[in-house]
Amino acid sequence: MKLILAYKFLMYPVARIFRLALLLLVAIVVGCGKPDKKFLIAVSQCSEDVWRDKLNEELKTGEYLNDSIMVKLASSNDDNVLQNKQINQFVDEGVDLLIVSPNQLSAISKAVERAYDRGIPVILYDRKTNSDKYTAFIGCDNYVIGKSMGTFIAQQLHGKGRIVEIRGSEGSSPAIERHRGFMDAVKHYPDIHLVASEGGDWKEESGIKAMKRILQQTQDFDYVFAHNDRLAWGAYMAARQMGVNRNYKYTGVDGMATEGGGLELVRDGVFEASYLYPTKGDEVIALALTILNHQPYQRDNYLSSSIITKANAELTLMEARDAERQTHKLRTLHHQVDKYLSDYNAQKVLLMSLGLFLLVCIIAATLIFRSYIVKTRLNEKLANANDELKRMNEELEDKNDELKRLNDEVMELTHSRLVFFTNISHELRTPLTLIADPVEMLLDDHNIKGRSRELLGMVKRNALALQQLVGSILDFRKIQNGKMTLTLNRFNIVEAMTLWVDDFRLTAERKNIQLHFNTEGFKASPTIIADKEKVARIVFNLLSNALKYTPSGGNIFVSLCDAETPDALRIDVKDTGKGIAREEITQVFERFFQAQGAASGTGIGLALVKSFVELHHGEVWVESESGKGADFIVVLPLTQEGEVEPEESEGNIVVDESSMQYIDDGDKLQGKVQQLVNPDTDRPTLLIIDDNNDIRQYERNLLQDDYFVLEAADGKEGLDVALKEVPDLVVCDVMMPVMDGLEFTERLKTNTATSHIPVIMLTAKNLEEQRAEGYEHGADSYITKPFHSKVLLARINNLLKQRRLLKSLFKDITQADELTIDQSSMDDRDKQFMKQLHHIIQSNLSRSEFGVEDIGREIGLSRVQLYRKVKAMTGSSVVDLMRKARLYKAKRLLESRSMSIAEVAYEVGFSAPSYFTKCFKDEYGMLPGEVG
Repeated sequence: MKLILAYKFLMYPVARIFRLALLLLVAIVVGCGKPDKKFLIAVSQCSEDVWRDKLNEELKTGEYLNDSIMVKLASSNDDNVLQNKQINQFVDEGVDLLIVSPNQLSAISKAVERAYDRGIPVILYDRKTNSDKYTAFIGCDNYVIGKSMGTFIAQQLHGKGRIVEIRGSEGSSPAIERHRGFMDAVKHYPDIHLVASEGGDWKEESGIKAMKRILQQTQDFDYVFAHNDRLAWGAYMAARQMGVNRNYKYTGVDGMATEGGGLELVRDGVFEASYLYPTKGDEVIALALTILNHQPYQRDNYLSSSIITKANAELTLMEARDAERQTHKLRTLHHQVDKYLSDYNAQKVLLMSLGLFLLVCIIAATLIFRSYIVKTRLNEKLANANDELKRMNEELEDKNDELKRLNDEVMELTHSRLVFFTNISHELRTPLTLIADPVEMLLDDHNIKGRSRELLGMVKRNALALQQLVGSILDFRKIQNGKMTLTLNRFNIVEAMTLWVDDFRLTAERKNIQLHFNTEGFKASPTIIADKEKVARIVFNLLSNALKYTPSGGNIFVSLCDAETPDALRIDVKDTGKGIAREEITQVFERFFQAQGAASGTGIGLALVKSFVELHHGEVWVESESGKGADFIVVLPLTQEGEVEPEESEGNIVVDESSMQYIDDGDKLQGKVQQLVNPDTDRPTLLIIDDNNDIRQYERNLLQDDYFVLEAADGKEGLDVALKEVPDLVVCDVMMPVMDGLEFTERLKTNTATSHIPVIMLTAKNLEEQRAEGYEHGADSYITKPFHSKVLLARINNLLKQRRLLKSLFKDITQADELTIDQSSMDDRDKQFMKQLHHIIQSNLSRSEFGVEDIGREIGLSRVQLYRKVKAMTGSSVVDLMRKARLYKAKRLLESRSMSIAEVAYEVGFSAPSYFTKCFKDEYGMLPGEVG
């Protein structure tokens, strides 16, 4: 890093020179280039002819004379579809202004409207559309042209004669307007007759065809009025081709000064007259610039014109050709100026390039010199850096050796711990045998009945569970030492899986879980070679986990099917439980790992599953998302290499009853039944929450003589029971599925209806930080397992005694003030509740209709929840508290002698003075009139 900084420091002046040179070069290139056009003007011509070619040349000349515009030309050649496409393309390109000469009146209206709606100015030239959406129009008044020509012909015929008309393109505005003006002119001459009118398309060929159709109808006419000179010339040629000897007179429109154009034909006597229709491209450009520069303009701009006859044709032709020569000279001059500017710019660039080349040479020389200096210094620094790297390498090697030594120590320590656990496990087998076997013998004695037999059964189940745990630890140790082997059997996997799954159905039904088993996807031979006992333990472990973490009303799907790999089977155990967090999926098969919020367990069950699967050369993995359940997938080969045991040695594999104690909740409703049977008792109600069925049974047997006992298998179910029943005390485990004890306690203590309920946490977690965490979540007491029944009973009795003391303190809330409430040992939420209750009662004493439902509505509790909470905290019902408060206030009012007995009764909310007198005597032992 230091070398790089040094290099940058040395090269900084050179880099600065390079930047200046680059900026100079950019300035030269930009300065020598042509300026960008400011406005783009697009022109859409309806056709291609001599008249429109002249207009296009005039528009390009306007571009030469105005550096602020660029003209883009397009022609549709009388094709409506093509003209629509061209206009839309111009709009999409974002041109600044659009000049359009429509082919027909309505064919391109939508395209023109689209441009206008996009905010692009539209100039209609020569022709119009049937839409009013355009910016400006420029061109001759075609109606005036038609009317002028009609009047001219009528005058030439002295008001009497026959005329034929050859029209322009059908639907184009010039043809429509010229025909209308012509007809309006001749209708004033009754002896002038229009004997035929045929349509064309503005071209000579269509004029020939139209004239031939007319001559086939009649040859008796005097004048031909064609809508342009090309149509008139076509009519003239048609008459000659058909050999008609009549001396017809021809008139047209345009008066072009080109060779063979209208002016020459009038001059030479071929045409009687032509109406001069000027192109005026310069005026079109001027109008466009006025609009683009936001200057005032007229919307309709009509070009002035006149009729050309033989009398003025020669002069007009001379003027037009003179103007054309001037335009040609101007265009030539423009090209020469462009060439001179191009040569000048090229020379300028060449000179600047030479200067820049010299500058680059100087910079290169400077670079070479400075690079030599930099190279020398860098070499020195590189040598120092290499020495530093060597030193760091040596340090890293020392650290690696230290890490290796520490790793060896950790491995040795881990090995020592495993040996210790293995030895302990071996040692535990003897006392476990001395517990389990005598208990078995006692259970064989049918004289032992009732609670004693129930407790012995509990001892037996937990001794077997401990034996199973010891066996799992020893199996795990064998796997670690590589001493675990497979005892191969040949068996029917479909029948075995059916039997194993059926062993769990009773437990699933008790938990209200639907257990499904499907083998439709298994097409291979059902007979496989594997260690049947280990495959069974794989299935048992996965099913036990699924049942443990699937809530009531859930589903477990077990399937046996062909694996994607050949000669292998696949077992899926999928549940609809809480699922596994994405970050924990890779760790679930590690030994001793327990996921966040896991239920009771050792953390070696899934590690054993993975080890047993790998012994069979198979694979196991899990697919899961939090809140969407988990799918454990096992893939096993259909056969294993090795000696196969005879079938008679397989034995019968069943689910051990002890393995079900953490997932079987069959008896958890017993406490609720007991409470429903005896609703009027004064015994306190306790709620036991634990996912171990035996623990709940033991605690129930311990407590049911003195308390009503409710049960729940996890925190979520326990919270539902607590909100509904509002018990006097809760005994809760910490590690449970669905919702653990910490979350349960926090929710219980933050709910108004249950915040007063004491919670005893009964758990195997005994570290100081774990105790602190329990108290932080609101626990009132913390007892670690294994626990003594006398300790639990004493804690329960003490907490309930504290509640009784609070009851005595608040038995008459009418006399309790806020100071008394603040000085009590209740938590802040319960103090707030008592203050709110006191305030509501005192504020509504005079309202006789105010009752329990009104108080519950203001506090936010149901009638039952309010009754039980107030009863638990004060020992009185809400009705009793309100009556005492009313009577206490009445007594004070009577002592003041300011009101009569009846007035006092109504003031404190009694609707009848007689009932008030009875209640007052019951409360104070005297009549209201005896007060004072």
